[in-house]
Amino acid sequence: MSTPMGTKRAMASVQKRIDNQTQIYPPLDYSFHNAQQLEDAVVEPRAPQNGPKLVKQGDRYNSYGINLNHNTLNGPLETLPDFLRTILVNPNALSTLDLSFNVFTEIPINMLSDMTEVQKLAPLKQLKYLTLHGNPIEITVPYLRSYILALLPGLRSLNCTPVTKGDRKISEVWEGMNKPLLPNYTNKKPIE
Repeated sequence: MSTPMGTKRAMASVQKRIDNQTQIYPPLDYSFHNAQQLEDAVVEPRAPQNGPKLVKQGDRYNSYGINLNHNTLNGPLETLPDFLRTILVNPNALSTLDLSFNVFTEIPINMLSDMTEVQKLAPLKQLKYLTLHGNPIEITVPYLRSYILALLPGLRSLNCTPVTKGDRKISEVWEGMNKPLLPNYTNKKPIE
């Protein structure tokens, strides 16, 4: 029979092993580089002042997030998977992507007016945080939050607002009623 103190020690030991195996990598910060195309952003990312340091393997980085905000990025996002493979050791592990405050006509404050551009993000299975503030779709697409959560069910935060259990429930109901609006590949195929 284990004692409460023995159980506490065992749990602390397990937690320590988990903590020692979990790598924390900072997001790659390519913000404010005046990049016009994704490929232009591939310069040395800004090093974080505090916290974990950038970890590079060969010419690619270990990271779960990319900040591309406040550039002049434009054009289609078809090159996003290639861009991610160019800079990330494990592009399928991407959980945070900040594309806000660029000039995309096809994705964030951008001029995104067509959900087909958002649908291109569906293969990013690990995407946890997405910000699409200031786009026309906020006005033109009814039930936008439910639509995006059905498309990207792994999101934890949308437009800087945490995704709640209620949001998920509403999204599930919305998805059941609007299945034809979602692409067949929704969140199934990882980037290769």
